[in-house]
Amino acid sequence: MKKKRDFSETKNNLKMSWKFIKNNKKKLFFIVFLSFLVSLLSVAIPIFTAKLLLSLSDGLLMELVKVAGFILIIEVSRNIINTSMRHIYDYYVLDTVTEIQMEMFKETLKIRTSEIDKNTSGTFIERINNDTNEIVNVFDVTISSFLDVISNFGVLIAVIFISYPMFFFFVITSFINAFINHKRRNKVFEQQKKYRKMREKKTGLISEVVRGVKDIKLLGAEEGMLDKTKAQLKKVNKEMIIINKTSRVFNFLFWNIRDVFDFLFILFGVYLIRIDSLSISNFVILYTYRGRIENLLDYFNRMADVLKDFNLSATRVFEILDKGFKKEKINGTDIENVKGNIEFKEVSFSYGDGDVLKNVNFEIKPGERVGFVGASGSGKSTIFNLITGLYEVQNGSVLIDGIDVNDISLRSLRKNISLIPQNPYIFNFSIKDNLVLSNKNVGEANMIDACRKAQIYDRIMEFDDKFETEVGEGGVTLSGGEKQRVAIARSLIKNSNIILFDEATSALDNITQNKIQEAIYGLDKDKTILIIAHRLSTVINCDKIVVLDDGKIIDIAPHEILLKRCSKYKELYKFEEKSK
Repeated sequence: MKKKRDFSETKNNLKMSWKFIKNNKKKLFFIVFLSFLVSLLSVAIPIFTAKLLLSLSDGLLMELVKVAGFILIIEVSRNIINTSMRHIYDYYVLDTVTEIQMEMFKETLKIRTSEIDKNTSGTFIERINNDTNEIVNVFDVTISSFLDVISNFGVLIAVIFISYPMFFFFVITSFINAFINHKRRNKVFEQQKKYRKMREKKTGLISEVVRGVKDIKLLGAEEGMLDKTKAQLKKVNKEMIIINKTSRVFNFLFWNIRDVFDFLFILFGVYLIRIDSLSISNFVILYTYRGRIENLLDYFNRMADVLKDFNLSATRVFEILDKGFKKEKINGTDIENVKGNIEFKEVSFSYGDGDVLKNVNFEIKPGERVGFVGASGSGKSTIFNLITGLYEVQNGSVLIDGIDVNDISLRSLRKNISLIPQNPYIFNFSIKDNLVLSNKNVGEANMIDACRKAQIYDRIMEFDDKFETEVGEGGVTLSGGEKQRVAIARSLIKNSNIILFDEATSALDNITQNKIQEAIYGLDKDKTILIIAHRLSTVINCDKIVVLDDGKIIDIAPHEILLKRCSKYKELYKFEEKSK
C-alpha cells in the first residue's frame, strides 16, 4: 500500500515538474539525443572489448595495441559527447530553476496574510532556494544514472559471453546490496523530512537575526540571542548527526558485505578455474570489471535516493505552487474609477483568540478625511487589513462603492487603495526603484512632485547618487522618518483614490509631521483618506473621527463634538496634552 502511494506521489510530482522542464524543448532535445549517443557507446565498449579480448591469441601484441586504440577512440568520443551534453544541461538547469523560482515567488505573493503570519520566513526561503534545485536535480541524476546503468549493463551482458556461473553470482550479490540500500534509504528519508522542517526554522531565525541586528545591539541582547541561535543550531545539527549515523551504520554493513562478496568472488573464480569452467585470462577480465558489475544496482539505488529527495522537495515546492497554503482568491469583480465610499456593516473579526472587532458599523463618504483613534489593540489596524483584503471578512460585510470586498478581485482592490503602514518596508533597491514599484510608467515630474509633498525630496538631493542611491536591506541607510516619507511618496505616486495612513507619521518630528499633514489635507478632494492616529493632533482636522475601544465603536464625530460628549476621547486628548 505504501509503495503504491509512493509511486503515485512520484508520478504526480514528476507530472507537475514536467510543466516547467518541458519549456526549453530545444535544449531538452539535444540533451536526450546526446544521452542516447553516450548510452550506445557505453553499451558498445564493454561488449566489443570482451569479444575482441576473447578473440586474441597469446602473444599477439599488435592485435592488443589495435584493441587498445579502438577503445581509446570510442572512450574519447564518448567523453566529448558527454561534455557537450553537460554544457547544454547546465544552461537548461539554470533556465528551469529560474522559472520554477519565479513561479514560487509569484505564488508566494498570493498566499493569504494569515498563512504567512503562521509560518517563519525560513519556510519559504528554504523551499525557494534549495528545494527548487532538487526538482531539476532528479533529471540530472536520472540521466547520469541511466548512462551508468546502460554502461554497466553492457558489462554484465559481456559477462554472459565469458561465464554463466559468474553472471548469476553478480546478479545475486547485486540484489543483496540493493536490498541493504533500500532499507537505508527508507530510514534516512523519514529523518530527512524532520530535518528539513527544523532547517526551515533555523533559516528563519538567521534571517531574523540579520534583519534585527540593530535592535539586538541597542537592547544589549547579544548574549541572549546567541544562546537562542546556538540552541537552534545544535538542534538542527543534532538531527543531521542522527541522519549521518544512520547512513554510517548501513554503509558499515554494506562495505563489509561487499568485502565478503569480493572474497567469495575470488574463491568462486578459483573453483571455476580448477574445474576448467573459466580461464585465468577471463578471470582477470572479470576481476577488472567486477566493480562496475557490482555497482550496477547501486545506480538504481542512487536514482531511488534522488527520487526520495525529489518527492520530499517537490511536495514542499508544490505546497506553495498548488494548495498546501491557502491562497488569496484570484477572481472577482474589477472596479474602475473608484469614488471612495467605504461602509462596514455588522463586521466582527477574530485572529483566533477572541474577537478583535465586535459588530462594527460605519460609513465613509467619498472625499472624506476620517481619523481612527483608540488604545493599542482596539482594532484600528484590523479595520485597514479588512479594507485592503489582507484578511478576509469573517462576519458582516465591508463595502467599497457598494460592492462587497470579498467579491472584488484583490488586484483591482489594491490598485485603487494605498496603505502607508507604521513600519513600511523599503527594499534593497535604489530610492527611485522603491518609489516606482507600483507605477513603473510614472513621469519624473510626477515622481518629484510626490517626493516634495512627502517632504523627502530635499533629503534625496543630499545623497551623492540622488534618486539612484541604494538604500540597503530594509532601507537601512535611511532613518525611520525618511523611510516613512519614502513610503508616503511611493503611495502618492500610485495615485489611488483611497489612501490609508496607519500611524504613518509616528516616526516624524513635529515640524515634518505638520508639513506632511498639510500635504495630506491638501490632496485632491476626491480622494478618501483614512488616518490611524499615533497623535491626536494628526486627526483633529479630519471631517470625523472614529473612536474605538476593545473592538467596538463608541462614537463617531468631529473633534470638537467628541471633546464635549465622548469621555474616552477626552481621556485620550487630555493624556496627550499632558505629554507635550
